[in-house]
Amino acid sequence: MTMQQLMSMMQGLQEAIAASKAEQDRLQEDLAASQARNEELHRINEELRRGLRNPAGQRDVDEAEPFTPPR
Repeated sequence: MTMQQLMSMMQGLQEAIAASKAEQDRLQEDLAASQARNEELHRINEELRRGLRNPAGQRDVDEAEPFTPPR
C-alpha cells in the first residue's frame, strides 16, 4: 500500500467519523425533543384523567379501573 493510498484511506475514515458524529448529534437532539413531547403528553393525560373524576373525587362509571396484578 502506498503512502498516498494510506493518506486517502485515513481521510475517508476521518470524514466517516465526522459524518457519524453529526448524525449522533442530530439523533440526540431528536431524542431530547421527543422526550419533551412525551413529558407534555403525560402532563396533558394527567389533566384529562383529573377532569374525568366526578366532584367527589371518584372515578366516573365509564372510566376503566387501572389494572392491578394479583398478589
